[in-house]
Amino acid sequence: MSEKTDPKPDQGPSPIGEISQEPSALEAFLDANQKKLVIIGILAILCIVGYVIFDGLGKKDERDAAGLLAAARTVPDYDSVSKKYEGQNAGGSALMLKSQLLWRDQQQQEAVKSIEEFIENYPEHPALGSAYTSLGSYQQQLGNTEKAKEAFGKSVDTKSSASSLALLSLGDIALTLGESEKAKELYERILTEYEKSHFQVKTMAEQRIKLIGVKAPTDKAPEPPAPIIVPGVTTPPVSVPELPEATTPAPQTPGKPTPVPSPATTPDISKETSDLPELELPEKNPPPATSGTPSKPEAPSTPEAPAPPEGE
Repeated sequence: MSEKTDPKPDQGPSPIGEISQEPSALEAFLDANQKKLVIIGILAILCIVGYVIFDGLGKKDERDAAGLLAAARTVPDYDSVSKKYEGQNAGGSALMLKSQLLWRDQQQQEAVKSIEEFIENYPEHPALGSAYTSLGSYQQQLGNTEKAKEAFGKSVDTKSSASSLALLSLGDIALTLGESEKAKELYERILTEYEKSHFQVKTMAEQRIKLIGVKAPTDKAPEPPAPIIVPGVTTPPVSVPELPEATTPAPQTPGKPTPVPSPATTPDISKETSDLPELELPEKNPPPATSGTPSKPEAPSTPEAPAPPEGE
């Protein structure tokens, strides 16, 4: 038996298969569906282009609306924006700003209607929580406590940036009604539910908690003592002292004139002393020469020259 026998198929390594020259399944699929793929690709490109155009137009429309909203200053301006962009965020924002303007102009009922229209027509608006808080504030100032509590409660349910302020307002209402425990509970909710945010509102809540239970002083504060009037400290009314009945002028020292008081410090006593006898003042003559000091001789007078005779 020859050693060069063909191995059996189940013995030894398998022979290397021949490389198939036929097209792959992917190539066959592409060949069969080439037209369809081209059409799908074109449609995809058109969709992308359409989305970009639509998104650009939408952003342009939003920019235009934002510009008109920022330029609005009067109630008719806000009405124009709310009608032109009805159903859009800009239209809702125009209603809110209109409400604030009306309230500032003392048109309370119109302001309430405007904010209620916003809440009814824009339930998905990002500022819905703020709108409920504004409505609660309006009703509270109008004296409608129950309506105010209802609006504040809905603002809390929105879990928005205005919810903490609504909780603070509810606590204030409870504190006004004498419900101290309920007010404290509402204030503490702010500290727990907004632990890492709304820091300004949290600070106000902490201050209110400290004031709960603190009674205002009822005793009347003592009146301040009456001021003590010390002579010379305050300036009393100008009064002229009475002159003595018999006043003898002091003898003058020779060589020293009588001092005359300054006009600024001499009181006017013309009226008060009109009935008093006039006092004779010493004559303002130079003091006589004393024996110890010789008087200066007068200079001799110069004789006048005689008049010339008439014939000359």
